[in-house]
Amino acid sequence: MRVHRLKVELLTEEAFAPFGEVLEPKNRPPDYKSSATDAWIPNFQTDGTTQMMVMTTFYEPLRFTMLERHLFVTQTFLPTVGAPSVVVVGAPTDPTDRHAAPLPEELRAFLLDGTKGYLMLRGTWHSMSRFPLYPPSSGFVIITDEETTEELRTVPAEERRRTHQVDYAEKHGITFELEL
Repeated sequence: MRVHRLKVELLTEEAFAPFGEVLEPKNRPPDYKSSATDAWIPNFQTDGTTQMMVMTTFYEPLRFTMLERHLFVTQTFLPTVGAPSVVVVGAPTDPTDRHAAPLPEELRAFLLDGTKGYLMLRGTWHSMSRFPLYPPSSGFVIITDEETTEELRTVPAEERRRTHQVDYAEKHGITFELEL
């Protein structure tokens, strides 16, 4: 098994742009303004029924082999509590080819320091965990859709229409390791 190391970088709007949006106040006029509020509207999209979940991600070694992508929703993660964490992403590829995953050198790892969230474009490949940097866990609110959640719960991986997964260990003999 070959180890491919991914250097963790800061989550900035510019660095994350190929994968989605960083959720933080923008350097442009707000989309909504009142006497005591400036607000910016993220480009959340779904072809299904919006679903919000409260998620706990438990500490584990900073190694993985699996990525997944969701084709019908711009999944969104907002930090709530716990340790800073890391997410790995890869740019969207051909949505009609479930095996068209990014090359290992095309993946990026971003530090989630708890001060901002992120929204992933449809089809963005991502680690199946947001890896907490220390025990016990990290917390997030995830905005997704009911149809994707139900499919993940009930449909075998190779039959899924809304989500594709790839195991780099199985396909390429690669394990990923995060470098801080």
